[in-house]
Amino acid sequence: MPTRAIMAPLNEPVCTGDGRSFPRKSLDYTLNKNRSRFKDSPDTPEIRVHTMVDLKILKNLVPLHELGEGNLKRLAKRLKIEELPSGTVLCKEGDRNDYAFYLLEGGVELSSHTTTMKRIVLGGTEEASYALANSLPRQFTVTSTAKVKIIRVDNRKLDRAIVLNELTTTITTVHSAQKRKLGGDTEWLEEMLSSKVFSKLPRAKITPLMLRMQVVSVKAGHIVFKQGDPGDYYYVVKRGRFNISRKDARSKIQIVGELHPGSVFGAESLISGEARDTSIVAMIDGSLMRLAKKDFAELLKQPLVTFVTSKEAQHMVKNGIGLLDVRSKDEYRKRALRNSINIPASELRSKLEKLDHKRKYILCCQTGVQSEVAAFLLAESDFDVYVLKGGLQAIST
Repeated sequence: MPTRAIMAPLNEPVCTGDGRSFPRKSLDYTLNKNRSRFKDSPDTPEIRVHTMVDLKILKNLVPLHELGEGNLKRLAKRLKIEELPSGTVLCKEGDRNDYAFYLLEGGVELSSHTTTMKRIVLGGTEEASYALANSLPRQFTVTSTAKVKIIRVDNRKLDRAIVLNELTTTITTVHSAQKRKLGGDTEWLEEMLSSKVFSKLPRAKITPLMLRMQVVSVKAGHIVFKQGDPGDYYYVVKRGRFNISRKDARSKIQIVGELHPGSVFGAESLISGEARDTSIVAMIDGSLMRLAKKDFAELLKQPLVTFVTSKEAQHMVKNGIGLLDVRSKDEYRKRALRNSINIPASELRSKLEKLDHKRKYILCCQTGVQSEVAAFLLAESDFDVYVLKGGLQAIST
């Protein structure tokens, strides 16, 4: 039984931090019994953390209850149930920390310097399905009045999950109305939309992009494209496994990689205009989503590749943005920009660990084309990058 201190009379409503009142109504939820311990910091009370959150809990919280099953599961993996002792301050009046606090068990007091009235919220009641004092800056200080169990949700991740859910619903509805195949269950669609490359897209681009993608079923041994073929489509692996191979100078085929569900491929030749430099072959039966070259340029490349002029680049570098030259090592030795680093575009995939994910980069090459290819590759890997417009040839010497 959870401890409950400072109980309001049972015939009175209980108020949330934003002024709403609710009757006392129990919520049905299940708590995971597996626990682990950690110290948040030497100055904070000990916190007991349940390593998993039951979906039944999240389905009773607003607005999490509106999320689809796939989005809810994905969010649940990032959440913990925290146990805090009495007297713990969850947030202070005036705070701007962007977290939503949900009370599962115990009681909390909401207080403000603007009023002497204190409000009590109890776990297991309808008002506890809403985040505590959730407006920013915080209008109330929230303090536990007994041992409590809470869930802390990053509002930015929650907002993204809600947007993702709305997009999934829209795309599914439109496909159904047009009697078109979606290419799989909605959970897979949610996974795809939350991937690194698609999550960077403006919301207005996602729905038309998904509506223009085609579903392609393949059998084991099917050649998606061969080395030397012209670029025509951008691909996302929906199901199955695919080998990446390349012929060496002696025409011997070398396996250089493998693609799995969620993998994306095919962008390089679409951007550069050059022939495919690898072959892709299905190892088992599977399916792909593909996007035609014209649609790729309009809906995927254009929003993800941002150009800057040489003047803008100079200002940005002075303010700490990195300068990444993707030309060959020989070209770099002949003419290197001050404070730049060199990773040839052909080696970029294998040397991503040399780059700082927390840092932004401006990419440069001789004409700008290699930089565009590299920029898209880095965007697929969740880097924030820019391309020097026109390349080094556009810089007066």
